[in-house]
Amino acid sequence: MSHQLFDELIGNPPPARVDVPGIVRRERRVRAARRLAGSLAAVLALAVTGAVGLAGGGQQPGGASAPPQAAAPTDTRFRLVFDSPESADATAERLSRAFGTALRDVAPGARWIWIPDSVEEPRKPDGQPPTFRHNGRDDLVFGGSGVSYQGREGPLGVSISPDVFGTAGPGQPAGYHWPCELPPGHGDSRYDRVCEEGKSPGGLRMKVETLTGKRNGSVQHIVAIQLPGNRAFSASISNMVGVDEQAVAAQPEAPLSAKELTALAVRIAEQIKA
Repeated sequence: MSHQLFDELIGNPPPARVDVPGIVRRERRVRAARRLAGSLAAVLALAVTGAVGLAGGGQQPGGASAPPQAAAPTDTRFRLVFDSPESADATAERLSRAFGTALRDVAPGARWIWIPDSVEEPRKPDGQPPTFRHNGRDDLVFGGSGVSYQGREGPLGVSISPDVFGTAGPGQPAGYHWPCELPPGHGDSRYDRVCEEGKSPGGLRMKVETLTGKRNGSVQHIVAIQLPGNRAFSASISNMVGVDEQAVAAQPEAPLSAKELTALAVRIAEQIKA
């Protein structure tokens, strides 16, 4: 029997009771929703895992927080280098800056003033920081100027020289700077001398002297600090203004006390490397 005859006998087929296209569409939506839900769940799991890792990463076992790592301190020290005119000038300039910084730290408001080194020296303006002279040698460096602080005036200077002189003969002190107790016959009877030995905060050998004139009212503080390489750093300040025998006491006390001069000397000496 042909398909045409069969169709004519049974007529058109009844409409299907099941909406096949609708089922297909719904099934597609369900699969798409499942895929979306799975992706969201994976993203959420990664986020939670990352958050837990971040929260636990800053702790040690037992819940204690790891201490922050301290940054290594910057080494600002410098060496005395005099192997060429350029290095010698650079070292002298570095010393001058260290001198000025130390004075500002110890005596805020102090200012440089002109005090002549000789009778023939022409007048210079105030406010000029000291210039260090070195003669091309790293064991003989010196510089200074007048200073005014809290109404007091006087000369302030620093120097670097050999710690122990090779030319010292029998009976001479073991170096210019040490010890506090001088051998018999040494010292100056015109002054009352007070001397104390100790250590700088960095462990350098140190000595602090005060010389008080018995007749002229002079007061001088001297701080000596032992440096590596047979060198000694010395800082001194006085209340005497003028040149040699013409110098007079500007006031009863020096511009800086022995304690203040010690703080200044330590600041400079501990900036110098071996």
